[in-house]
Amino acid sequence: MNTCLTDPDGPIPMAGPPAPLANGRGWIFTRYADVSAVLRSPAFQMAAFAERVQRIAARGARNYDAMITALRETMLFQNGEKHARARAVGRELAADALSRWSTGALQAEARRVVGDLPAGATVDAVPALGEPLPSLVLASLLGLDEPACGSLRGAALALTDSWMPATSLRALDLHASAAEMLIDSLQALDGPRGAIGRLATGHPDDSAAGLAIFMLIAGAETISGTIAAGLDILARRPEWQSRLRADPDLMAGFVRETLRLAGPIRRLNVRVAIEDSEIGGVVIRTGDGAVLRTDSAHRDPAVFPDPDQIDPNRKGAALLAFGGGAHICQGPLIGVLEAEIMIAAVLERFMVRPGPSRGALFSHEHWRVFATLPLSLEPAHG
Repeated sequence: MNTCLTDPDGPIPMAGPPAPLANGRGWIFTRYADVSAVLRSPAFQMAAFAERVQRIAARGARNYDAMITALRETMLFQNGEKHARARAVGRELAADALSRWSTGALQAEARRVVGDLPAGATVDAVPALGEPLPSLVLASLLGLDEPACGSLRGAALALTDSWMPATSLRALDLHASAAEMLIDSLQALDGPRGAIGRLATGHPDDSAAGLAIFMLIAGAETISGTIAAGLDILARRPEWQSRLRADPDLMAGFVRETLRLAGPIRRLNVRVAIEDSEIGGVVIRTGDGAVLRTDSAHRDPAVFPDPDQIDPNRKGAALLAFGGGAHICQGPLIGVLEAEIMIAAVLERFMVRPGPSRGALFSHEHWRVFATLPLSLEPAHG
């Protein structure tokens, strides 16, 4: 396990000029202006990880067909017209989620989850508090029960390792098995079952299973990761618990600051230049990769004064936590609402304290999501 990746207190690169990748095939961007410029530029598109996996499969005489299909069909890696069609369905899904789940319904579910936990307990905040609400909302959209949705989420999360540059052949073999299970299980969603199946009937050229994979990756892990990160910040800065109880209107700004300081994305998926361009004072050649460090950009002092401070009233530049340009997230409203409501429900009942040991993040180059987070729950009112 890479402890640099799993340490939630690990160093984050400072924002600075573009730096060449160690392999000489691209650039790392850490300044807010540079990351934003790449996201908006038509000179870049998503890297084709499916083709990379296909080449590895051919060299190693492996059958990675399911993994390749999953990578090609999920919206994360699509470009052009196919991506535009998938986004049209995504917009409908986001609207469907908001229509199904009112603020009151989400609050009731969040209070139910919190109410099942005893005061004075030490819990792993990831399964106890971070996952239940996003899992419930996602399961309802996919037309699945929660245990089945949880199993598919695990397989989808394993799939994300397949696009890491350092992934070994042995690891890809394991991911291939997960991909096969994922594709087989999601084929049923191409029919009338669930919201995705219904919406996909209007888009016969595209895969409902591919859209479901995107939802499993982006529609729950990022939200549960944001909830856990917010609770972690509150446990270590207890004065903010009192401030949020005294002024609940600060919660939306606090969650925005959580996304900025400890959001679930360390860096966005790699882009590739499809034509020569200039970003941040360097010439980007066709075929160069672009690594976008959102964690660094969100601490760029040129854009976020006093970047290490929590300021719920912070104005100015838009967050990059939801991407940007053609690939900007379409469901941030429901996701942010879930995080705000879940954290508020915890604070209604508990004072959150650090647990007996520090939590650990998933060992993932792109994600900053807690795998475990021990927290102690004390009564909020003596």
